[in-house]
Amino acid sequence: MKHTLLASTALIAMTGAAAAELKVTGTARVGLLTTEGAAEITGKTTYKAITTASKATYKIFGAAATAKTPKVHIYNPTTSAMELGTVGAKASAGDITDIDKLINEATLRLSGDSAVASATAGVATALVDSAAEYAQVAADLAALQQLKADLVTTTTTVAAGKDSTDSANRIRISFTGSGETDSGLAYGATIRADNAAAGSSPGNAGSQYVSGAFGKLSMGDLNGADESGAGGGVSGVGLTGLSDHNDISYQSSDHNIAYEFSTSGVTFGYSQNTAVKTGSNSAMGLKYSGEMGGATVSIGVGQSKVSTATQTSMSVSASSGGLTLKAITSSNDNGPDVVGTDGTTRSGDGTTAYVNGIVAATTPDTDQTAVSISYAMDAMTVTAFTKTVSTLGAADMDYSGFGFAYDLGGVSLKAGVVDANDTQLVDFGLSFSF
Repeated sequence: MKHTLLASTALIAMTGAAAAELKVTGTARVGLLTTEGAAEITGKTTYKAITTASKATYKIFGAAATAKTPKVHIYNPTTSAMELGTVGAKASAGDITDIDKLINEATLRLSGDSAVASATAGVATALVDSAAEYAQVAADLAALQQLKADLVTTTTTVAAGKDSTDSANRIRISFTGSGETDSGLAYGATIRADNAAAGSSPGNAGSQYVSGAFGKLSMGDLNGADESGAGGGVSGVGLTGLSDHNDISYQSSDHNIAYEFSTSGVTFGYSQNTAVKTGSNSAMGLKYSGEMGGATVSIGVGQSKVSTATQTSMSVSASSGGLTLKAITSSNDNGPDVVGTDGTTRSGDGTTAYVNGIVAATTPDTDQTAVSISYAMDAMTVTAFTKTVSTLGAADMDYSGFGFAYDLGGVSLKAGVVDANDTQLVDFGLSFSF
C-alpha cells in the first residue's frame, strides 16, 4: 500500500494546463543477508603468443654484450644473445627471466649506479651523460616493460573467504510528478533519493516523458528498447534480490532517449544512447500483451546494436489465477573476430617505437536463458527461477533461486535463497512501503 505524502494533487495555474499531481512514495527494509564464503583462488601465470614485433624488438635489446661491456640500445648483461621462440608460439618462463635482466640493466643505467652488473667502471654512466641519452634509455625501459606485459600475465592468489552475515537495511524515497494539458498532452517525471548501504545500485538519475496520440517520448535514466520489449528479466526472490541473478544482462542498459507507440495491445519502441558520438548504440523492441484462453499473455522481442555487437532477446509470459510463468532467451553476437597484426618493431637506433602486434582472437558469443514460476495464494507468493549463462569456449554459469513473500498490509515478510554458480546467498527480513 502506498500513500501520498505530499499534496497528491496540485492544480497548476498556467495556460493550457488542466491539472498536475506530485506523489512521494517510499520503500524500506530491515533484515539479514548471509553470503557463503568463496574458495581460495590460486594465482597463475599465463604466457602469451609471440608476435613478429615482440620477437624482433626482443632480439635488438637482447643482443650479446661484447666482453660484458654495455652498449647503446643493448641491455643484455651477458655475452650470450637473448631471443624469443617461434612467432605464434607462447613465450616461456625463461624468456621472462631474461627480459627481467634487460629491465634491471636499463633501470640501473638510469639510476647512475656504476655497479651495473655487466659494466666496467664508468661505462654505464657514459651511456646516460646527456639529456638525450637519458631520455632514450627511459624510452627503452618503457618499451621493455611493455614488451614484458605483452608476453606474460600474472594473477595473485586470493585467500579463501569466510561465510559472512550482514545487515540488509535501506530506505528509498521516490518523487513522481504527472500532469495533463487541456489539449490532452500528458507529461511527467520521476527521481529517486537513496540512503542505502554501499554497493547498492544508484539508479536515481531520474527520467522524464511527454506522451500523446503521437506516442511517448522519454529521456533520462532508461532501459534500452530491446530490454523493455523482452520484459527485462524473470521473477526474482528474497528481501534484497540476492544480487539480482534473475536479471538478464542487456548491453543497452545505459540508454537516455526512447520513443514508443502502443496500439491494440502492441507496443513498438526505439532507444539510443546519445552520449555515443561514433559507431552504433541503439535498440528496438516489440511486444504484445492480451488475453488468450482466460490467461494474460505477453510476447516480446528486442534487438540492440552496440559497436559491432548485436544482442537479440525474446520472452514469453503467461498469468492465470495466481500462477505466473515467464521465460527469456537472449543471445549476444559479440562481433567479428579480432584480426592479427604484426605490430611495429623497435628500430636498432631507437628512432621507431615498439608497438606489439595484435594476436588473432575470437569474440565468443554469449547466450542467456532464464525461466521463473510464481504462485500467489491469498497473501503468500512463492517464486522460483533458474538461469544459465553460456559463453562459447567457457564453462556454463548456472543460477537458481527460491523464495517467498507474505503481505502483512504495508509490510511484507520476505525470504530467499540463491545458488549463484555454486555460491549460496540467503536473506530474510521485512520490507515496508509507504
